Amino acid sequence: MAKEYKCKYAKCLRSDKKVKAEDAVKVGSSYYHQDCHTQLTQIKEIIDLFQKYINPNPVYAQLRKVINTIVFDKNIGSDLLLFGVKYYIEKKIPLNYPQGLYYVIQNKEMKSAYHKWKAKKDEIKIEITEDSGVEFTHKPTKQKGLEDIFT
Repeated sequence: MAKEYKCKYAKCLRSDKKVKAEDAVKVGSSYYHQDCHTQLTQIKEIIDLFQKYINPNPVYAQLRKVINTIVFDKNIGSDLLLFGVKYYIEKKIPLNYPQGLYYVIQNKEMKSAYHKWKAKKDEIKIEITEDSGVEFTHKPTKQKGLEDIFT
């Protein structure tokens, strides 16, 4: 019988918090589901980037509350929020306080850049080398969103 551990992530994404030993991500003495660990590290990275590039002395309780509201209450992926913070830093778009993260997730240009990046990242390349060496590329279809109606 495979050994199981309890996922240590307080906001575990699974209803059953059990994680099999072979599927677990071990950090120190704690075990996490792969997606729980990814979300946890992305949220930590958002906080680090905010503190390093946007505001060196944020009110961490407010920052964490805004991030938790966006990720858990509004069900916006932590990867989108992380991309948005990086986008704002790279483009030098003003962002001064934690509540400004609500504007980050509403920015149409950032969302468009995110979807392009995601599609490029998810692009699958398949090569058949046995026959003629023909190369096939699969690009997932873009999901239509509300912003596509207005453009």
